[in-house]
Amino acid sequence: MRTERRRSRGHASAARLFFLGGLAGCASAVPEAPAPSPAGPAQTASAEPAAAYFTAEQATRGQRVFTSICSTCHGRNEFTGPIFAMTWRADPLGNLFQHISTAMPQDRPGSLSAQQYADVLSYILQLNGGTAGDRELPPDEELLGRMRW
Repeated sequence: MRTERRRSRGHASAARLFFLGGLAGCASAVPEAPAPSPAGPAQTASAEPAAAYFTAEQATRGQRVFTSICSTCHGRNEFTGPIFAMTWRADPLGNLFQHISTAMPQDRPGSLSAQQYADVLSYILQLNGGTAGDRELPPDEELLGRMRW
């Protein structure tokens, strides 16, 4: 079982490098996303990851940010499909949030607000079939580190 997990992790890492290599035109140095931080006092007693949530308004804000800033280098199709899924969907949302909030946009990494990065992540969730609800996705890497697709 451990060997299979190692192979799976290796495959996922290789897929992540392949996917991120394709984004190299917009991100000259893409660090491997760190593992989510250990649970703090805010975590519930359950070890189960929380499901992601967002509002329709938040996804719309994220689409506006994506259209005005991200689409200069990226197309929507880069954030859906099997390569994207292999690269990011097994990880907590916090890993993708950490990546985009520290590496994007390439010419001004980290220049957007945490809320704008969370809004873009909400838009990506929507692109991947997520259904809007009544709570906004939090702009907090630690909380997002406990959320799954």
